Amino acid sequence: MADRKGKYTTISIPRELYERVERIIEDTGFRSPTEYIVYLTRQAVTAIEADRRLIYSLPYMISGEEET
Repeated sequence: MADRKGKYTTISIPRELYERVERIIEDTGFRSPTEYIVYLTRQAVTAIEADRRLIYSLPYMISGEEET
């Protein structure tokens, strides 16, 4: 059976957030919001891999559940 997984995947984000990122990256050299979001995600993952405790210090998660 052939490997059906491609090199990339799609992640959906709210349109409003995408548009905010578009404004942030104007005149920065980033070609698209996607390129910038990939850059930020790589930075975050590298930091978390270096210090696993960082994932638990993020305010987004509380005891494994999303904040309301």
